[in-house]
Amino acid sequence: MKHNYKSIICEIMEYIVLIAPTAGYSIYCYADTLQYTMSEKSKGMFWTLISLVCLLAVLYSLFKKKYKRYVDGYVQQKTDLEVHPDNELLIKKVAEKSTVIENIDLVMTVIPLLLVITVLTAFQNAISQLLMIFEMLAGSIMAKVCLHCLTIHFEKVGMYNKLGGKGNGENTKP
Repeated sequence: MKHNYKSIICEIMEYIVLIAPTAGYSIYCYADTLQYTMSEKSKGMFWTLISLVCLLAVLYSLFKKKYKRYVDGYVQQKTDLEVHPDNELLIKKVAEKSTVIENIDLVMTVIPLLLVITVLTAFQNAISQLLMIFEMLAGSIMAKVCLHCLTIHFEKVGMYNKLGGKGNGENTKP
């Protein structure tokens, strides 16, 4: 659908509603916490933990890519084993990789949990503020959804008006 001035304004409002409340409150909490409630030692620990989480997230994403290649190789070897069930070396390799993959799959679920625990440890004194940020984020997303419905409505009405209709789907021209 094509945009008209109402839908463009509404779309801009969608992003303002999505970003502004959460970002504004986050900045307020950040400034308030750093200026008034955290000691110098706490600030150092906070930034150390946040840096650690960022580093671990990058390493996790790199590991995940390498792990996907490893799993793809395992799937290929398992397929080859179905074609050649009497290959002893292939049986040994598939068994080894199966053990590794089944254990790493469990570790892969623990790593994001550890990252969340680390972030929560960094924010343990500000959990109420963090909860408020998440609540604002949820509200902002819901508000964006509502405004997006309005944007689509404005686009639809604008398209119908171009056709000469009344904006309700009926074309009055013969």
